[in-house]
This record gives sequence, structure tokens and C-alpha cells, in this order.
Amino acid sequence: MICVLGDAHLDVVVCPDGPIAEETDTPARTWAGAGGQAANVAAWICALGGEARLIAARGSDLAAGLVAADLARRGVAITGPVIDGATGVVVSLSDGGTSRSISGRLRPRGWR
Repeated sequence: MICVLGDAHLDVVVCPDGPIAEETDTPARTWAGAGGQAANVAAWICALGGEARLIAARGSDLAAGLVAADLARRGVAITGPVIDGATGVVVSLSDGGTSRSISGRLRPRGWR
């Protein structure tokens, strides 16, 4: 068992099919899943046949549930404090090979 200490958040990636249309919908490919360096390392350990436990603080919101479910599906055991509030969400918008990330962060209060 390899333990990884660090972050886990929800990654949302948006790849528009063309220029962003103002004031209307823009067709795009999207996907979401667990992200964060520590979560990614733990997932790769499991994908390569190892056992991994992620030690990370997470919120009590829907995003935290999605992250935990995605990691469990990949075989990652997750532990650490559940803090009342929002889990970090990173939205990456990719347009023509460039990307921009906007992030909400889980505050360290309650993390000891």
C-alpha cells in the first residue's frame, strides 16, 4: 500500500468545437473527474497494479462525492477530514491549444 498525501478536487475540462459564441451556447466536448496531483498519483498507482490510499481533505458538497466516487472506481482508498463546505473545482477551458484554469479552493480551516 502506497499512501499519497495531498490534494483532491474536481476537474472539469471544456473544449469548445469552435470560437466561443457570445450570449448563446457554444458546442463543446466536456468531461469531469477527480483531479489534483496527489489524486492523480494515487490513481496511476492503482492503474499500474498497486494499492494506493489518498490522504486529502475534502468538502461536504456534491463535488466531493463525485471525486470520492471516481477515485473509488479507480481503486483508490481515500481518507482524511471532511470539512463542511465546498471542495475545490478547477475548470479548464481549452481553445486552440491554449488553456485557462479557474479554481475554487478548499480552505485549510479544520485541517490539523
